[in-house]
Amino acid sequence: MTYIFVFLLVIIALYPVWVVHKQTHGSPETVQRTPKEWGAEYENINYLTSDGLTLRGWIVPAGGENAVLLLHGNGGSRNGFSSGIFDLGEWYYKEGYSVMMVDLRAHGESEGNRIYFGIKESEDMAGWLAKIDPTGSFSWTLHGFSMGAVTALMMKERDPKRFEKVVADAPWIDFEMLSKRELWRRGYIPPLFYGYVKLIAALFFRIDFKRADNRQRCEKLCGSEILYIFESDDMLVTKEHPRKLRRICPKAEIAEFEGVGHVEAFKERPKLYTERLLAFLQR
Repeated sequence: MTYIFVFLLVIIALYPVWVVHKQTHGSPETVQRTPKEWGAEYENINYLTSDGLTLRGWIVPAGGENAVLLLHGNGGSRNGFSSGIFDLGEWYYKEGYSVMMVDLRAHGESEGNRIYFGIKESEDMAGWLAKIDPTGSFSWTLHGFSMGAVTALMMKERDPKRFEKVVADAPWIDFEMLSKRELWRRGYIPPLFYGYVKLIAALFFRIDFKRADNRQRCEKLCGSEILYIFESDDMLVTKEHPRKLRRICPKAEIAEFEGVGHVEAFKERPKLYTERLLAFLQR
């Protein structure tokens, strides 16, 4: 009986390690579509991160001073089939924006095996933009989806003057609330194990759950030019997140899209989405 009891304890102790590993593992994917479909000239670009990973993407020059960095979410790529980010890039290009589209670390054709919920991703993107535009000649907008939206918010917090406008589509606000829900939904790990999972993430995978939380960040950025977008049928970033955002920052600009799921607003409601987006960008 003692051996069985010890065995069960080991399983209970190690199972959350496996769950965190699985849920933070990247999503490599072959990029099939290119801006050639837009009738645009583009350049393949790459960037070597501080920890030795090669990230890959495109820069599509439009000739003006406006530029946008588009950031996909967890499990996506610059082809972004769930969010429609590739087609959104075409929309920005036709509106006169130079477009930078990338595969975040551990996604698409970029190297890496692990995601960091925007923490390392925001450091990567800040370094890459410094290489692309070292003199600050472009007026940059950041537009991200889910984890990409959180990455954009982290970049705005890091360098608020560099990024005039941010569009954050389906960013989580309360990371602890989201994690507890997803740990149960995906791994049947009860919420009371959250502290243990948080410790595992820090010790084994060097992921700081506290830094991934957006409550203090959104409060700090309150009053900045940020358009938050939420979808009514989002099963990941549920309705509690925009409610918390309103309490944290009552003057936050929020656009809510009914009848669509996580990061699907542009794909399912393109006309309404781009009208709302254009009003924000031109203001």
